[in-house]
Amino acid sequence: MGGKLILNLSFLFAQVLLVQGCLYKSQQTITDNTKKEITAVSISAIGGFTAVPSNGYTMRITRDSVYCLFSAIDTAHSALKSYSNTEEKWNLLLNKIELEKFADAKEGESRQPYDGIDIKISIETNSRKYSKLNADNSPSWDSLYRQLEGSFSPQSLENEKSKH
Repeated sequence: MGGKLILNLSFLFAQVLLVQGCLYKSQQTITDNTKKEITAVSISAIGGFTAVPSNGYTMRITRDSVYCLFSAIDTAHSALKSYSNTEEKWNLLLNKIELEKFADAKEGESRQPYDGIDIKISIETNSRKYSKLNADNSPSWDSLYRQLEGSFSPQSLENEKSKH
C-alpha cells in the first residue's frame, strides 16, 4: 500500500508541475504577444516649390535594410534604392523612439498648400502602425525626425555607400 501511495503522490506531483508549466507558458505567450516590438520606421517628405517639379522621398527602415523611393512628377526620374542597415544604427534609432509619446503627438497642418514640404513619420510594430504628419511640436516626433535626418537621410546613405 505504501508503494501505491508514493506512486499516486508522484503522479499527482507530476500533474501539478505539468499544469503550472502550461500556465506559465500561457502567461509568457500572452506577455510576448502584447509587447510592442518595432519592426519598421518610415519617413516621407512630399511637396516643395511649385516653380520646380516636386521631388520627394519615402524611406522604410528595418533592422537589416533601408529602402528609399525617390519620387518625381516625371516618373522617369523616380528611383528605388536599397541599402543595408546595421544593428548598431537600428538600435540607435530604437533608442530615440518613445512609442507612447509618439502615439499621443498632435499632428500639424499640411504645408503643401503653401509650397511647403510635408513630413510624415510612421512606426510599425508587430500589432499596429502609428503615423504622424508634421508633428514638429512634439519632442518625441522631433527627436525621431532629427535622428532619421542625421543617420538615414538619402544624402548620408549615398555618402556611406560610396565609401564602401
